[in-house]
Amino acid sequence: MLPLILLAASLLHSQKASMECVDTGASIAATETEQVRGPRGATAVLMVSSADDHSKNSHDCMAGYKLVVAPVPGGAPVEADIIASDGDYGRTLSLRLSGFSQDGKRVLGILAEGGKYPTILLFDYHEGGGPVQIIDLKMQFARVAPPGCSQTLEVSGTTASGAIVVESNSVKSCGSSRRWLVNAAGSKAQPLPQSSAILVLYELKDSAP
Repeated sequence: MLPLILLAASLLHSQKASMECVDTGASIAATETEQVRGPRGATAVLMVSSADDHSKNSHDCMAGYKLVVAPVPGGAPVEADIIASDGDYGRTLSLRLSGFSQDGKRVLGILAEGGKYPTILLFDYHEGGGPVQIIDLKMQFARVAPPGCSQTLEVSGTTASGAIVVESNSVKSCGSSRRWLVNAAGSKAQPLPQSSAILVLYELKDSAP
């Protein structure tokens, strides 16, 4: 049995939103987070929309995730398509916009879906374009937490080398660490060495431990 991985219920500066995957017919169903701030007045908003996939063989519900970043106040916003998914109608689509890296060149967050095949994905947007990097957190943590372990995950920052730091919290001990390093190239999360410094996300600087 894979561990149940949930979005963190609350963290001071990240923004969250959720909706069910539906098709309204006349208009596209959508929701978005409140914006988060970055260095030099930059802002970001995370969005999801849903509609019927109009497949010839089956009519499932398609969800599309998008990040809108305004690099400077008054500047032209940049829209980045993160990922699209197809699955059950009525499944929950959850957004968590964690924030900007301290240098403002990255925006990080978590997408989670319920339904028959639940997923939880970390996205990593880099300033300057290119595809948004996606990391499957369900896969990364399935091999480090014991069966039945229920935990919440939240992006807390990066290391000096650019690795992403994810913090896990649970009622009982779930694995050997509370802070983990994750990356798209790895097959499982790695415990963060105690000596490693964390560059907390821009919005979290004032609440760093």
